[in-house]
Amino acid sequence: MKTIAELMKRKGYATGGAVSAIVLRGETGIKRGFDFWDDDIDIDPNFLSMGRAQRKGDETREIAERWISGHQSKPFFFFFHIYEPHTPYDPPDPFRSKYGATYDGDVAAADAVVGRFLDFLRQQGIYDRATIVFFSDHGEGLGEHGEDEHGILLNREDLQVPLMLKLPKSKQHGKQVATPVQLVDIFATLVDAFGIAQKNDGNSLLAVLDGKVGADRPIYAETYYPRFHFGWSDLHSLVSGMNHYIQAPKPELYDMAADPGEMRNILQANRRTYVAMRERIVPFVKGAESPKAVDPEQARQLAALGYVGSTVSTTSAASLPDPKDHISSAGDIKQGFRDFQEQRYEAAAQIFGKLLRQNPNMLDIWTMQTRVLDKLGRREEAIDAAKQGMRVSPTATQLAIAVANMSLELNRLDDAQSYARLALKDRKDFARAKQEAEASMGAHRDRPAAIMLLGEIAKEEGKIEEALRSFDQAAAILEKKHRPAIPGLNFQRGDALARMGQAAQAEAAFQKEIELYPSDPQPYKNLILLYVTQGKNDAATRLIFSLEKANPAPPSYIAISETLKIIGDRNGARFWAARGLRRFPLDRQLQGIWSATK
Repeated sequence: MKTIAELMKRKGYATGGAVSAIVLRGETGIKRGFDFWDDDIDIDPNFLSMGRAQRKGDETREIAERWISGHQSKPFFFFFHIYEPHTPYDPPDPFRSKYGATYDGDVAAADAVVGRFLDFLRQQGIYDRATIVFFSDHGEGLGEHGEDEHGILLNREDLQVPLMLKLPKSKQHGKQVATPVQLVDIFATLVDAFGIAQKNDGNSLLAVLDGKVGADRPIYAETYYPRFHFGWSDLHSLVSGMNHYIQAPKPELYDMAADPGEMRNILQANRRTYVAMRERIVPFVKGAESPKAVDPEQARQLAALGYVGSTVSTTSAASLPDPKDHISSAGDIKQGFRDFQEQRYEAAAQIFGKLLRQNPNMLDIWTMQTRVLDKLGRREEAIDAAKQGMRVSPTATQLAIAVANMSLELNRLDDAQSYARLALKDRKDFARAKQEAEASMGAHRDRPAAIMLLGEIAKEEGKIEEALRSFDQAAAILEKKHRPAIPGLNFQRGDALARMGQAAQAEAAFQKEIELYPSDPQPYKNLILLYVTQGKNDAATRLIFSLEKANPAPPSYIAISETLKIIGDRNGARFWAARGLRRFPLDRQLQGIWSATK
């Protein structure tokens, strides 16, 4: 499916966009087809207060006007986005004086921004010949059904939005239609207006204006936000005429003519309508894949805008609770985030603790509780919270890194190394793993476990010199703090040095790892290979027997056999597999090596 920007660009239009919040950051894919996309919102990465992940609409308007001023020599398509009517409500004067810090005040401020933009188009001689679509993506609950903001419920106040179309020379100006329309119609309208052949799911508003679309057109909406972010059921909605059906664990049916506020569920008294609507919605419900993980920095930015919660992966909504029965928890979540951001850590810990007792499947709340408890110095509890979160999502890389860092602070070196490696093992998306490792350090740039993980990522990417710098940095920090090396750190240094051809330094690093952690077969294995490539066969043989003496267990015999197999010594590999089997006759891996080397 092509975006409207791609289609307009193909038709010869310059394409530009400017947005006011990071929810529309370019890397989500929304900027596809745009020659210009401005989402450069200044954000302090170390502290996000509510609302810091957005910018004023007038700032975005000025960017839009500058771009348009420079692109009037050819047709252009521009997407202009403002974010004012969102919490925290912070309208400037005169709107604050008139309305206070309210939703109405922000709506009035947004209206003024749009008015100034339209004035600019008039001054530039663009307005009269332009096609302009003005719309909003959602409404706001404002507590009418228990939801203060949006995203969880599907009542009328969430779904009904303004949609206005201004045609060139203001054709059909002032005309209103009673036929239900929806946002998917915007795409259909633009491809129709500009003569672009493109299959789509909407109806052109031009056809609606001409009365060519029937009034009994079902309007579908859905929200998976409660499912993926809170572990509650997803909801699906169908509007047909003045009937509004909401598919939920406890389904709802409203007559919007008699009850525009949707306060009376008439389902029991209108079973026939309910059954018809329930059957009619079936073709629209397609299901959804679990969302991809958001990197920690973007998660914090989204939290600052109120887009909070966890990414709970579920396969069936049948047993999930109804969001309307738990809607009060959403307010608690937002309050907990505010308390954390304003450094009221004890209050945040109490709120998050209550939420987790009510619903232990909220991954982001485990993450936040981990951070809060760490801030309070309750490190054992923080580690336990992180591990509880990993039970919800075993691939929660940020939690694995958090456990690694906190374990290191408690001098639990084996745990630090294990969780750091787990973070890399479970996230082969190296760019994302790097972001998470860096984000886990926050303002503390001396976290050796995270720095070591950055080195391992760089090594996996083939950036050996960069990897070595990270390993050396981690080693220097540990030495400065008079702490022993993390298990595996000297091994990683040795491996990087060996790949760079620095054999003597690599040998010293492997020897240091063996000295500190003599039962780990991996440094022996690599040092044996290093000796063999240098022709030091006697040294390699002595090292093999040293490993057997230090750790006479299956992993050692397996490592020896595999190493000898790598260098082409199949007889030696079979000998050591047999030697191991004499001690551990039931070990399947040794049996496999012995059979494979016959």
